[in-house]
Amino acid sequence: MVARLLRIRVALLGGAFRGSFGRGLRTALLFVILAAVAVLAAALPEMLIANQAERAIVDTGLGALILAAIFAVPFFAHRGHLEPRQFGQVPASSASVGTALLVTTVVSWPFFLLAVWLIALGVLRPEWRDPVWLAPAALVLAAVLAVCSARVTSALAKLLVGDRAEGLVRTIGAVLLVALLPLVVFAIAAAAGTDGFAAVSDFSEVLGWTPFGAPFAALALGAGPDGDPAAAMLRLAIVGAAILLLLLVWSLVVGASLRRVARPLDPGVARSGLGWFERFPARPAPAIAARLLTYWSRDPRYRVALFAIPIAPIFMLVAFWVAGAPLGPLALVPLPVILLLLGWSQHNDVAMDSTAIWEHVASGTRGAADRAGRLAPVLLLGVPLALIGSSVTVTIMGDWRVLPAVIGMNLGVLFVSNAVSSVFSVLMPYPATRPGDSPFVQPQWSGSGSGLAQTLSMIAAIGLAVPPVWVSVVAIVDVELGENLWALLFGAGYGLLVLLLGIFVGGRIFDRSGPELIGVTQVYD
Repeated sequence: MVARLLRIRVALLGGAFRGSFGRGLRTALLFVILAAVAVLAAALPEMLIANQAERAIVDTGLGALILAAIFAVPFFAHRGHLEPRQFGQVPASSASVGTALLVTTVVSWPFFLLAVWLIALGVLRPEWRDPVWLAPAALVLAAVLAVCSARVTSALAKLLVGDRAEGLVRTIGAVLLVALLPLVVFAIAAAAGTDGFAAVSDFSEVLGWTPFGAPFAALALGAGPDGDPAAAMLRLAIVGAAILLLLLVWSLVVGASLRRVARPLDPGVARSGLGWFERFPARPAPAIAARLLTYWSRDPRYRVALFAIPIAPIFMLVAFWVAGAPLGPLALVPLPVILLLLGWSQHNDVAMDSTAIWEHVASGTRGAADRAGRLAPVLLLGVPLALIGSSVTVTIMGDWRVLPAVIGMNLGVLFVSNAVSSVFSVLMPYPATRPGDSPFVQPQWSGSGSGLAQTLSMIAAIGLAVPPVWVSVVAIVDVELGENLWALLFGAGYGLLVLLLGIFVGGRIFDRSGPELIGVTQVYD
């Protein structure tokens, strides 16, 4: 099995050069450039950083980032990967298929580039040559971890996501990439600045205890005459344990993939020219998400609301600045307020969508699916805004050690405000501008529901946002890495928990009062 699959791998490698001479030349030039980039990534720390301790911090951080990307990216982008399910008709055991796929992964262009980078690291770091065994052992373990990570996440994506939701997962991956790339750029800029290494050394130490950073932390700890072999062996043991765990998961995934039969796609269904609907599976919540994203891109009512959201933080900043408040603490104010208003702006979304709400009720769509689908536009916009804006915030503050706490606070505020909107949009809807009307026209309404709904929903959003904001502010005032990491975990975890609770409660209200919602919203039309 391994020999047969190896021939397939070699054929795939050569297929990249097939075609015209110009195409083959361009492909060869591309791989040469990528290999040069890999060598440059290994050489730059040696060229720019003379201090060995500071260079070890960079190597650990960069190595952990690369291995973490190898682990995460195949879940979102796995087109063209050989997967266990493709060998379901081959008369071979799951152990044979899994072993062949795992072993032959080394015959691929991505692994060749990874090997070039690891070999360049071993050659360009003279401090790693004593003891002789440490560098080969650590770098080989890093390569094995990368192979196992890529195989497991890619196979899990095929097994759990499937072809129907592949477009949605790719969209989420693209959004996260857009959000994280500026964060990485800001972090690199901060590390290159004055006292940058002091700001990231604690974070690098934490990464050294993860499987992704442990191989490079072992090299930093155990190399040289003053090294600590026991500490290095502990880090290598962490990598070995992670590899064994991944191998166990891989064996289970291969077995499940070979036994599970996926339902084929209907060839008669249109799959092009549908805009956002192409990227989302044909399920209630994703279909509602695609429709709402289409609304947000075309309906002027939503665009006017988005343009109005940044106005309040600007006035707040001007007022504080006039009062003489320092710039550093003020940098924390705008982004949470923007995220709070962004999530709160959907507290009357059912009324905004009054011409289509009857479809959800008539088709028997579950309320939880309606609530979850409506969150897609705000989350796809808000999560990148929270991550990118947090990096800008800490840059203005001048202390990158508080970045985890700032991210936790902003994500917590975003999730909480969306949870409140998920409940209030079905609990207390009030008249909204009708589709096709000017976004500045407000329909007549004899009751006082609009003011009461806005007030109560804003109070609820602010009240529920207090815990993550409080924990983050405490961590920002008392700058400790442990406190900041706890603030990140608490803010994101608390926000997600409240968000799930809001979807559940809002869904139950929707299920009970669907006909009443139709009656109320049709009054506005």
